[in-house]
Amino acid sequence: MVKRRRIALNYRVNYDFSAGIVIYIQNLIKGFKLLEDSLQPHLTIIYTEDSPIQEVKEIDYPYIDYFKYKPIRKNFFTKAINKISRETIGTNILRRYSFPSHADILYPYFDCDENFFLKRRYYWKPDFQEMYYPQYVSQVEYSYVVENMKRIASNQEYTLILSSQDSFNDFEKFFGPFRNRVKILRFISLLPDISQLNPKQVLMKYGIDKKFFVVSNQFWPHKNHRLVLEAINKIKEKHTDFVVVFTGKQSTYRDREYFSKLQVYINNENMKDHVRFIGFIPREDQLVIMKQSVAVIQPSLFEGWSTVIEDCKALNQYVLVGDLAVNQEQVNKNVRFFNRHSADDLAEQMDNLLTHPVKTESAPYDESIERFKQNLIDVFELEHVHS
Repeated sequence: MVKRRRIALNYRVNYDFSAGIVIYIQNLIKGFKLLEDSLQPHLTIIYTEDSPIQEVKEIDYPYIDYFKYKPIRKNFFTKAINKISRETIGTNILRRYSFPSHADILYPYFDCDENFFLKRRYYWKPDFQEMYYPQYVSQVEYSYVVENMKRIASNQEYTLILSSQDSFNDFEKFFGPFRNRVKILRFISLLPDISQLNPKQVLMKYGIDKKFFVVSNQFWPHKNHRLVLEAINKIKEKHTDFVVVFTGKQSTYRDREYFSKLQVYINNENMKDHVRFIGFIPREDQLVIMKQSVAVIQPSLFEGWSTVIEDCKALNQYVLVGDLAVNQEQVNKNVRFFNRHSADDLAEQMDNLLTHPVKTESAPYDESIERFKQNLIDVFELEHVHS
């Protein structure tokens, strides 16, 4: 009889908070499904009222159950009882009902009263942008990241999963020497089937009737949308027949005026004819739009491992990306790099593609999928529990 690793996946997210994390967890489940049956772990999905749980159910993973996460209502009584119990027996008596304590691994690990029994903790840190751009996060968030990373680095029982060698270098730089285990899990994009969608109808749906580039980033300050607008401004007189399409929710808790400041710039520079904001759209539509574009633009000032770049690799689509070390680690075909601080450089690259369109080089994605499958086996030690 097969003994399966039991993994609880932390899916307490939604698209408003981070579309990237939602897709990351879904791709993990799709990746586990690609493994041979004897290696597939049993999954418990921890979700909340706002989590897109139906999308997980549609993956139809064979060994799975679900746990709806509800925080304890904290009042004077529960706080007093739990304070006494922690002092006497080391844990809280009052907990959530039937928390999934049977898991071998909770990933990504999060702290709550019921997790004391998990000595082996699998944390995830996609990148260390807070260390380079502390101005884009609150002091509370920055302090939490620093203290949490120090705590992880000091405990040999803990595992930290990173998404790139570049992130590993940063962890070593800021928090080394470390005692914890570190593993690298380079995620991929396992895309939904878009072959039945009519590209012309999708473009018409969003009023896209010119040659276009697309930017598919959340509207967070470090995503560097302003640079793209400045590049558009530099070539809009030469190329009157193109537009840049921006997808994604037009809000962020990190800078609530971020999107409005972009709009002010567009209005002041008379750029409305070259910019199209289409908001948060179905993923299938987003992928069709990316595939039909002149190129996808990924201008971020910082990334851990870009979902957008991975989507482009899976779609075999051309991409213009900022010159981050992690981007150069991630992609080497159908790509041009630009100085992420230079609107002139990006404008030149866009001008070149509009003037001299390029054909993408064939780059099969199968090898990436196979590496990801083996990566899942190694990181979660799936072979170790099978006889």
